[in-house]
Amino acid sequence: MSIRIALADDHSLIRMGMRHVLSSELGFSIVGEAANVDELFNIVTTRECDVVVTDLYMPGGGQADGLPMLHAFRQHFPAVKVVVLTMRDQPALLRRVRDAGAFAVLSKRDDLRELRAAIVAAFQQRSYIGTTIRRDVALVSGPCAGMVSLTGLSPREVEVVGLYVGGMSVSAVARHLKRSIKTVSTHKTSAMHKLGIR
Repeated sequence: MSIRIALADDHSLIRMGMRHVLSSELGFSIVGEAANVDELFNIVTTRECDVVVTDLYMPGGGQADGLPMLHAFRQHFPAVKVVVLTMRDQPALLRRVRDAGAFAVLSKRDDLRELRAAIVAAFQQRSYIGTTIRRDVALVSGPCAGMVSLTGLSPREVEVVGLYVGGMSVSAVARHLKRSIKTVSTHKTSAMHKLGIR
């Protein structure tokens, strides 16, 4: 039996690297590649697919990326398992990624050979966290020691704060999420207030 895989990333070199690594693996079949969320949803709608390997943030297309994409994916394609490949390493955001339905999370700094293990784990409905994320942020299913509780934040607040802490300005976050600067600023201010930080 072959695991049917769709690859999604807005960088063609990343897709090429994934395709190169996976094409040499027995039991894997790549059914399509996408550069944005619209293309990814189209592939999964029109072709048989078991696992999707996707970047978390992909500009372009009409549908939202990030956490809303994962929630929509789980709602529309519950049988398809998701592996997320990302540069983001904020523990709170990565926990939300897992809560949104991703079985596996890999950093783009991980060795691409880890992709096979992540895909197999997701296909078998097992959790998989890449080496870099485990080492750098000690991502666990429960709260990390010494970390402020983020359970009171909304998914949008977590997303905005994660991008902001990752180095994006408020205006850049607004452009990326296709929201107004005022809305993003409100989410950031509200999250900081809830967390008790300035």
